[in-house]
Amino acid sequence: MIVKAVQDVEEISVTEAGARGTTIRWMLNRSDGVPTFAMRYFVVKPGGSTPRHAHPWEHEIFVIKGTCTAFCEGETRHVGPDHAIYIEPEAIHSFVNEGTDDLVFLCMIPIQ
Repeated sequence: MIVKAVQDVEEISVTEAGARGTTIRWMLNRSDGVPTFAMRYFVVKPGGSTPRHAHPWEHEIFVIKGTCTAFCEGETRHVGPDHAIYIEPEAIHSFVNEGTDDLVFLCMIPIQ
């Protein structure tokens, strides 16, 4: 069993073009001996966003705190705590925190 606390995992600024006020923590990954999926913990500050991007793998997101506007392939949805989001492979997507609180979400991706 692997158990980690968020505060014990390195917080890294997301620096890709289009990212603003976003950090990531790799909670579980191959380096931990996890074979199939990675779990990432994101924080997007008010007014911040993830970059608009696409990639060949799917991912699943679970919103813990805050609200955001999720953009995916021309569709716009407003989501908040306790919402799950599925992003298909190759779908262009981004998340914008238009609220006043931090947006906190988990994102699971297959380990490549």
